[in-house]
Amino acid sequence: MFAGFWHKVPLVRITVPVIIGIGINMFYPLPTHVAFIAFGFLLSINILLHFIKVNPHKTHLKGIPLNLLCLSFGFALNTFHNQLIFKSHFSHHQANYFVVQLDEQPLKRAKSFKAKAKVLSCIDSLNSQTPVSGLMILYFEKDSLLFTQLNYGDLILIKNNSHEISAPQNPNEFNYKRYLAFNQIYNQSYLRNKDFVQLNKNEGNIFWAFAYSSQKYFNKILHQYVQTKNEIAVAQALLFGYDDDIDADVVKAYSNTGTLHVLAVSGMHVGLVFWLINLLLKYFDKRKYQRIIKVTISLSVIWVYSLICGLSPSILRASVMFSFVAVASAIKSSSNIYNTLAASALVLLLFDSNTLANVGFQLSFCAVIGIVALQKYFNEWFYFNNGFMEELWKIVSVSIAAQLATFPIGMLYFHQFPVYFPISNLVIIPITTLIIFIGIALILSASLASIFSWIPAILGLIMNKLIWLTNNIVILLNDLPGSYINGIHISIVESILLYILIAYFIVYFATRKQRFFRNGLIACCLFFSIQIFESIKIHNQKFITIYNIKNHVALQLVDGENSTIIADKLLLENEYKYRFHLQQHIWASGITKTNSIDLNKAMDLRFNDKIISITNHVIGNEKNILLYGNNFIDINKLTENKQLNKIILASDISKTRKDFIKQKLSKTKSKIIDVGENGAITLSLNDF
Repeated sequence: MFAGFWHKVPLVRITVPVIIGIGINMFYPLPTHVAFIAFGFLLSINILLHFIKVNPHKTHLKGIPLNLLCLSFGFALNTFHNQLIFKSHFSHHQANYFVVQLDEQPLKRAKSFKAKAKVLSCIDSLNSQTPVSGLMILYFEKDSLLFTQLNYGDLILIKNNSHEISAPQNPNEFNYKRYLAFNQIYNQSYLRNKDFVQLNKNEGNIFWAFAYSSQKYFNKILHQYVQTKNEIAVAQALLFGYDDDIDADVVKAYSNTGTLHVLAVSGMHVGLVFWLINLLLKYFDKRKYQRIIKVTISLSVIWVYSLICGLSPSILRASVMFSFVAVASAIKSSSNIYNTLAASALVLLLFDSNTLANVGFQLSFCAVIGIVALQKYFNEWFYFNNGFMEELWKIVSVSIAAQLATFPIGMLYFHQFPVYFPISNLVIIPITTLIIFIGIALILSASLASIFSWIPAILGLIMNKLIWLTNNIVILLNDLPGSYINGIHISIVESILLYILIAYFIVYFATRKQRFFRNGLIACCLFFSIQIFESIKIHNQKFITIYNIKNHVALQLVDGENSTIIADKLLLENEYKYRFHLQQHIWASGITKTNSIDLNKAMDLRFNDKIISITNHVIGNEKNILLYGNNFIDINKLTENKQLNKIILASDISKTRKDFIKQKLSKTKSKIIDVGENGAITLSLNDF
């Protein structure tokens, strides 16, 4: 059965090794020449084997080289999509100024404005202009008057004060550098008023210009008729995927209840638009020319909507897949859904192989595969005579299938599992579907407001109340006891093992063949072996971490599953900074109990047989480490002590002050560690 299925999905057999090759090359890249030589060599081998007759019982003699060819193609493709290998990239040129084009509509941030820009040319000290390529993140100072006049597509001349994006400064912190690198962005620049000059306006792609102008128009309608801030923010996310204005607590509640996917325009939204168009054009199926008209209209609407929503990877996946379905329907061709999904993935990866690293891309494909493969089995668990109950169970079974297919990714990236996801999706999906349709009707009716002003007014009021209801239901579910499990931390290898064991057990229950159960059991044993090994490691761990958090002092003492956080009060009370800089490391270290101590004065802390001093007092000979912060400085007394093992300079000390301190400490025998310059440091007790 499984072998028969595998022969029916040739595109899947090609796409899987390509994806594996891309994935490996992202983390362990081959040198450029090696990747292309390997691909060329394997291509030659496969061409040669094509003309050689092989025993039908030994098809693996051709299958193995073909899989290796697809694997090497993934390596070569990902290498080709790395812009840094090209000499035209602006980072390979000396420049005093850059001519850049805004590649997106600028976004407002807490302390600045942000925009992605394409670098078009560089100007050197001799005023010689050279065409270049590459992307850069620009930050404009918040009080910049000129910035308010900038829009997508505008050309500006900027001073070259760009620098490479910094790597994470603390253990297990979100790797923003790697995230941007997967999007081909390696540099950023902060610009004041005097650092840039506007050159030309509206020089961008007309399609993106249309998308941004459409978003502005939709925003204007939502502000006019929906009116309240929180409801407008959620409406923007539901209708066209703009989620920057949503309150952080609301986003957290949606995430904890397993309904965050409704706020990101994805397959569900594109599917609703596709369904609506097919419903309106259902009589265009009788003749061939009518089907051509129908598919043309369907594809046009889908891609225009996807463009307005920003063409995120999840939207692209859905748009490409529905395009294949629409074309197949028009030509009356039956297609295998797995081949359609594989073709969608392959097309997207051919355009940009780094799309594979996008979480939305991964979640989108896994969710659809889970729904296609598993929903029908879950749907058969219960049978209802009542049509309403049957539809409700379909929603629940779809939710279970999608959650089962995506929970390893959810645990890998978000470290949590929503316990009440069947209930939350059962309630939220129908309401948000209704909101989306009302939103579409509101936008369409707003153009007739001069004649029928009461129609958009009523639709806006209904939309406002429904979004308010949705937000409050999500918050209520989030506040229920045990609504979610967080602190889960698994590695990429463990997540892959979870997918392998899930796949084998599903195939076993479908085929009842023992070998699939045995292979699933092996994957299960490997997964739990890693878990046991990590548990032993956690039980025996004893270390100190001194964090690098700008303008703050923070350290963590870890003993097994227990830890103590010592930090200034401002950091302990700042939920965002605590979660971003410290929380991931706490979860990754397997810590289950954490105490916090407010660092408001000098103190000595005994950790097993060691003493850590945070002080401006005389240091006794028995002390091993001194954490030296801006608020605890007595440089003369410090230099009197000759017995310190390590002196660690905290990240709240200014650079000028640090240089002065280092000069004073150069006469001591202590090892000086600058956390602000080198990043956080983790010391095992065996290190001192």
